[in-house]
Amino acid sequence: MSPSLRARVAVCLLFVALGVTNAAWSSRIPEIRHNIGVDNATWGVAGTSSAVGDLVAIVVTMVLIGRTRTRRLTRVGAVLMLVSGPLLAGASALVVLVAGLVLWGFGATLLNTAINAQAVDVETVYGRRVIPFFHASYSCGVLVGGVYGAVSAAAGMSPGLQLGASSSLFGLLFLITVNWLPNEPPHAESRDVPLKDRLRNRWAPQLRLLALLAFVGSFIEGTVGQWSALYATDTAGSGAALAAGIYTCFTVAILAARLSGDLVLKRVSLRVFLTCSLLVAGAGVATAVLWPTTGTVIAGFVVAGLGIGCVMPSVIRLAGRQPDISAGEGVSMVTLGQWPGFLLASPVIGLLAGAASLRGALTLVILFGVGGAFLARNVRVPAARGTVSDAGHA
Repeated sequence: MSPSLRARVAVCLLFVALGVTNAAWSSRIPEIRHNIGVDNATWGVAGTSSAVGDLVAIVVTMVLIGRTRTRRLTRVGAVLMLVSGPLLAGASALVVLVAGLVLWGFGATLLNTAINAQAVDVETVYGRRVIPFFHASYSCGVLVGGVYGAVSAAAGMSPGLQLGASSSLFGLLFLITVNWLPNEPPHAESRDVPLKDRLRNRWAPQLRLLALLAFVGSFIEGTVGQWSALYATDTAGSGAALAAGIYTCFTVAILAARLSGDLVLKRVSLRVFLTCSLLVAGAGVATAVLWPTTGTVIAGFVVAGLGIGCVMPSVIRLAGRQPDISAGEGVSMVTLGQWPGFLLASPVIGLLAGAASLRGALTLVILFGVGGAFLARNVRVPAARGTVSDAGHA
């Protein structure tokens, strides 16, 4: 096996592990909440503790990235994620759950940033687009994790044992493949530059734009993921079972977009692709909002998934190829924009739905899609490290 293929396998494994662990935990939330014995309000507040870990990880990453190898950050993030999964799934006390969520948030966010930077490195070595493939691997992991959680629950396996088994398997595979990960040294220019100047360099106009697009994309994806089933039952009058399947349809659509995105990018520029993707996502949500029947809601959210599926992979690729900074530094800026998008999606839509209606609140997502498309028209695609192509072709 060639070094480039080994690197691809190792990075792919971590994307899958992140998806499986995330979905496997989410699928057992009702039982975990019952084991701890808290009401919905307390659970909601406790759930936000993972955001503390996320924020700390972002700050740590912003400081360390560019000065240390991303493989080292990947190792730390992977270990923390695999250890914290069984801890929070097996929690029987609120304090243990909160500690587990903080640790999980820190490890998962650190790992997410590091493996996306490593995905850029693998793509550079490969000489062809593979970032959507890695994100498709994550989507596959989410689907597998959801099924794994459902089967484990049906078999009577406890959440802690379930996450312990999957973490042990991925831990073993990680030990086998950890030295296959890309091990690019930090850029000499970045390593020798004072922290204040390194942070200033990351606020270049194009990186600010990409961080904003990451916010838009994650807000759209987070909103549809968290509110689509509720919209189907409350507004379209769908049955509970059918509404529950809408999220799966949305996830499968994202997976399909990521698997086919490279074929489309062979024919259009990355700028055009990003612009059209955001427009398609907005059009899909608009379909669900304008014609709230079961069939159109399913079709609309599937279209939204097809549109939003390749937005984050495209933004990460652009950030990792910006001149004068390392791939990791560029990706860290995207993470800085992505995090609040996912974090704010649920409460913002919830507040708007409470003030007006959920149908009215989702019009904000349509505006985000259209606004993001206009922003994407200003993207400049680096043709090579240190140069920029205004034509926008990847």
